[in-house]
Amino acid sequence: MNNIEGQVITTVRHLASNTPDELTWEVTISGTSIALELGDGSLLIPVSDAEGNGPGVFRGKNIDDWETLTGSRITDITPMSRAAMEYRGWEDVSGYRPPILTLDTGEQLYPVADSEGNQRGVLFRVQDEKTFIIDFDPVDTE
Repeated sequence: MNNIEGQVITTVRHLASNTPDELTWEVTISGTSIALELGDGSLLIPVSDAEGNGPGVFRGKNIDDWETLTGSRITDITPMSRAAMEYRGWEDVSGYRPPILTLDTGEQLYPVADSEGNQRGVLFRVQDEKTFIIDFDPVDTE
């Protein structure tokens, strides 16, 4: 997935102070919206929607201290299953299935639209001054 698998998370940035210029957001809730800087210098940023209207957040298994992710390697990136989306009460109106990042620690991260997890988020990558959505080819399986 565009060289994300195998990348090491080198830094965890809080977006309140480090919003990339490409994204014209005013982040007012510090500490909830973060970006992951990868070894190649790119950023992975959860956003609230595909238009990039505002920041989202990462959700994950057993993560209380985001800084502990520093040094972790991304071992897999796959689209969330439809069953997992239904379990969370998320509608699949656009066909976009948020990516699940699996780390070498066993942790899994995925973007959500807000800190309460009310709707799926979208994952943006900022690399070489370009911002793009991390998406998958259409998947027929669950």
